[in-house]
Amino acid sequence: MADNIENADDAIARMGYRTSHSGRRAEIGAARRAKSRNTILTAAFECYGREDGRIVRIEDVCKAAGVARGTFYNHFDDLEQLRYHLLEEMTGEFDRAVHHMFSALENAAEQSAVAIRYYLHAAEKNPAWGWAMIHSSAPGHTFGEMVWHNSLVTIRRGVDEGLFTIPTAEIGRDILMGSVTAAMVSITRGTTPADYPELISTHVLMGFGMSAQAARELSYRPLPALPAIAHDTIVIASMPALGDIGD
Repeated sequence: MADNIENADDAIARMGYRTSHSGRRAEIGAARRAKSRNTILTAAFECYGREDGRIVRIEDVCKAAGVARGTFYNHFDDLEQLRYHLLEEMTGEFDRAVHHMFSALENAAEQSAVAIRYYLHAAEKNPAWGWAMIHSSAPGHTFGEMVWHNSLVTIRRGVDEGLFTIPTAEIGRDILMGSVTAAMVSITRGTTPADYPELISTHVLMGFGMSAQAARELSYRPLPALPAIAHDTIVIASMPALGDIGD
């Protein structure tokens, strides 16, 4: 009887060891997979983050990452999916920090002006980030799905509040996204004055139906300091910090 109990205890102990060992192996495997994925994303950022990075092939990303094509396909189906995830990595924490500031702002018009200025000043500060945003945005949601959605929500609120006189929020989103994308190209080429983000903001708001005076006043208000951005995202961590934009 005692032998049977001991054998059962041994079996339970062995089972616990196997379970623990299996769990540890799974953790190691997940960590390796995450590292491999981040290596590819960082390489993609380097490829797209150049002025001539409009055309990037899977082979280019694999060469920059030092991985085989098979490793690429372990993580991404194609370049379109890679661009989607790259944009979410580049804008996720940044856009959350931008929207964190919205509660302290007057209304949707000021929020729109501040968001435009944050993004354009970030591109001015880090041209590689700007070029990567430009090149990886087409085709697809400009600057990523989250930014595309959040801009529409803010503009719709401005329409509902009577601040913007455009027929639909979708028209406003397209005006904003098109203007900011084109302005980002000019800024990253270094051909614009220091207040170009403010000038673009002014004219976007005028395009939304605001008077020139009101649009300019909002766009030239002191820009609140952007909160520190989390640096646990691999692509953001590979770049100079963008979180010290503003006063």
